[in-house]
Amino acid sequence: MIACDASPTTPGLSMLVPAPPSQAADTSLTLPRSFWRNFAKEHLDRKPTVLVQPFTRGFPTTQEIFEALTNAGQQLLREQSYTLMRNMRFYLEHEDGPDGVAYHSLLFPLTRQHVPLPEDGSAEAYLERLNRWLGGKRFGIVLNRAQSYHWRHWQQMRSFLEGMYAGLGVPLYGADPAIFFGNYRYTPFGIHKDDMHVFLFIVEGKKVISLWPFEELASREEMPRNDPTLRERTASVHLHGKADEDAMLARAMFLEGNPGDILCWPASYWHRAEPTPGLSIGVSLGIAFRPPDFTGVGPQPVWPGRLRLNELPRDGRWSLPASVRSELAKRGRGGLVEASQRELTAEWVRYLTGGAMSGPPPEETDTRLTSKDWVRGDGEHALVAVPLPGGHLLVSGHGRSTSLRPSPAVRRRIEWLVSTLNSGKPQHVEALESAFFSRLPARGFSRRAFLSLLQDMVRWRSVRRITPAAR
Repeated sequence: MIACDASPTTPGLSMLVPAPPSQAADTSLTLPRSFWRNFAKEHLDRKPTVLVQPFTRGFPTTQEIFEALTNAGQQLLREQSYTLMRNMRFYLEHEDGPDGVAYHSLLFPLTRQHVPLPEDGSAEAYLERLNRWLGGKRFGIVLNRAQSYHWRHWQQMRSFLEGMYAGLGVPLYGADPAIFFGNYRYTPFGIHKDDMHVFLFIVEGKKVISLWPFEELASREEMPRNDPTLRERTASVHLHGKADEDAMLARAMFLEGNPGDILCWPASYWHRAEPTPGLSIGVSLGIAFRPPDFTGVGPQPVWPGRLRLNELPRDGRWSLPASVRSELAKRGRGGLVEASQRELTAEWVRYLTGGAMSGPPPEETDTRLTSKDWVRGDGEHALVAVPLPGGHLLVSGHGRSTSLRPSPAVRRRIEWLVSTLNSGKPQHVEALESAFFSRLPARGFSRRAFLSLLQDMVRWRSVRRITPAAR
């Protein structure tokens, strides 16, 4: 059942109040298929809306967002990798811009002064430290692929997406949760449009978003002429001054939301965050029904842009969807082609075991296992063992993988191991090892390799150590 309020902020915009779903776990953000079918008819690629308090529990918290930013910041300080520098960006807001229009500068490289630190302990303490250091200047942090820096956040976003997948199909362009954190007044990159439909989870602070339908701003002088792709791609507005800004805001519609709400708008809409008091924290989840963009593997085949939910991994004997396999088969034969097929197949397997998200969850750091330990497979998100060209076997879970080249006998044992762990039942490591090697030819697979494979699964968080129940 969905109740509607005809006018939350701007006339003509509806407010959806989904009936709270039954939540089996405190990380589940799954809305029912009936909700998503209605959402597709009324709003998807059509018009913005607000989901009012759709969950009674499990919503991202300020502390979880702080922890995700801290984890990303610590990794950035250790590695200084270009990829992470692109994912985590720090903006400084300047209110005295030309012609009275605020602007932002992107600070680079980031140091311990910029990022949250474990010793800060909380978002409030981090904000206080930054305010002292910046002399009261406003700032904003954006972290893309946020699910890769906090396990609970990955669980939350994946559960939300799984409900969507059941109702709408699986959008394949790479669902990307991005954290927006700061006391900035305006979106650091100004009035713009994305290439993805947006679901903005409001974690802390009131949020006001100004929006314009595509046609309102597509004819501005800075926009390209006769470009049929503009509606589906990113673009930005260049304000000419305060008068131009005021005129645009007079034509805007507005969405308002409070912590626990989700603001939604199509990819075609131009938008900007407007000033609100205090700290603002949100998670912007973007999705698009377009083919994935795998890089570094040569010319891209004609991949599908959408899959059915039942085409995602469900058990250890799962195989790639037929629409993907047919494109791989068109690449022909030969050593280089085989290597390319193997690489592309592995990309797809990791992508789909990761729930078609922009990155896997953070790895478990303590992967030590002994024969006396008990373990349990995820049960909900299947491990898979997928044959690759050239006799290889890819074992994958939660968007990560390892590649082996086993004998047929060992391959069957690995498939048995994956199936056993997918049952979700407690397993004793020593018993698993004993069953795996029972009557296996000598030198077929070492016990060290078996333990290493099991530890990989623990590292991926597809398998976890458990304490057995007392008997």
